[in-house]
Amino acid sequence: MGRPMNSKQLTAFRAIMQQGSMTDAARQLGVSQPAISRLVRDLEQSLGFRLFERRNSRLYATPGGRAFYREVERHYCGLERLGRSADRIRMMKSGQLRLGAAPLFATTVLPQVLARFSLGRDEVALSLGAEPTPELLQRVAAQTYDLGLAELPAETGAVRIAAAWRSELCCIAPAGHRFAGLDRVRVEDLDREPYIPVGSADSPGYQRLERLLRDHLVRPDERAGADQCGVAMALVRAGMGVALVDPFSARQWSAEGGVARPFAPALPFCLGFVLPDIRETGALEQAFIDSFEAQVCTELALQPIEPEDASRV
Repeated sequence: MGRPMNSKQLTAFRAIMQQGSMTDAARQLGVSQPAISRLVRDLEQSLGFRLFERRNSRLYATPGGRAFYREVERHYCGLERLGRSADRIRMMKSGQLRLGAAPLFATTVLPQVLARFSLGRDEVALSLGAEPTPELLQRVAAQTYDLGLAELPAETGAVRIAAAWRSELCCIAPAGHRFAGLDRVRVEDLDREPYIPVGSADSPGYQRLERLLRDHLVRPDERAGADQCGVAMALVRAGMGVALVDPFSARQWSAEGGVARPFAPALPFCLGFVLPDIRETGALEQAFIDSFEAQVCTELALQPIEPEDASRV
């Protein structure tokens, strides 16, 4: 084999095979016929065999030429597939997005966001996993997940916060509870009220609420505690008391017919998307963050905050 073939030679050969003559091929490519002839001659020298032969002033492909054309077409079809794949990736309609989230988000808001995001993205492989926050952050850092949604603040370590929002805790109570007559539940309303504390005693949110109760000399009738909002909702449903939960759980509770009211003074609830700190936000990940913000933030009055502000809540 002589000199390596090049794309111009292959393009000229393909045009001749498709058009049936060098004249028509030259017209299609916008070059002169001598230029087409030279490209084909150089290609034949590179290959070491004839591609065409002339009979009665007409050009015919040799058996080797026809076999080589089949391979060239496979090559061009592969290039076209690559081009279409690139278009889908550019339009964020292809690829993979592995989402991880704290159970709170994985069982309330994210399924609906994920369902809407999937529309028109049949070739995007989507998945959703639920992990406690410490394990979630570790798996995001290890790139087991491409994107994670976590309650903040948290020990982010080897991950970074790509986007963060702030809202407020809400008070939930069973249907028919006296809180249904209030526009807003105040901390004083919890005095001697059957109450379900949520979260671990060493969490910032739990400690913030405990300080608030002490400062206002309020002593709820604490019943069974719950480690997460889903458990608290089940206990409230069973008549064990009222609870303070995140806005996602409160929305779900209200949709089920329960009582959900704002709480005063406001207690912040922050959340954010996290990524491995070794890379930038990908286009598909940013598209999902944007979709989440468009679908959820207005409805639940989530206020965007700077990532560093989430650690100071």
